[in-house]
Amino acid sequence: MPRPAAGIPESVSLYPDWKALKDERARFDGAMIDWADALDPSWLAADHTYYSGAIKRELTKPHWVLVTHMFNHQTHHRGQVHCMLTQAGGRPSDTDLPFMPE
Repeated sequence: MPRPAAGIPESVSLYPDWKALKDERARFDGAMIDWADALDPSWLAADHTYYSGAIKRELTKPHWVLVTHMFNHQTHHRGQVHCMLTQAGGRPSDTDLPFMPE
């Protein structure tokens, strides 16, 4: 997938309406699932070396660690959004898996 043209500061203006954002989220979720389904176990076991701008140094980690981080980190950000919406007075439906509809 190509790198997005905009960065984090510009991301709030990428999808000006709720429907467009939901459509893009569904499209990108599908793209991530397709990508994950195609991963080869030998690739996941291999190392990846990259420069981290966050800690200003080069790191080497197995691909499986980085893929796990990608999926786990988006969960962290979704939790942040939930917290902000709750603080703003929103009241979401129950999201605990045991209480979700069948």
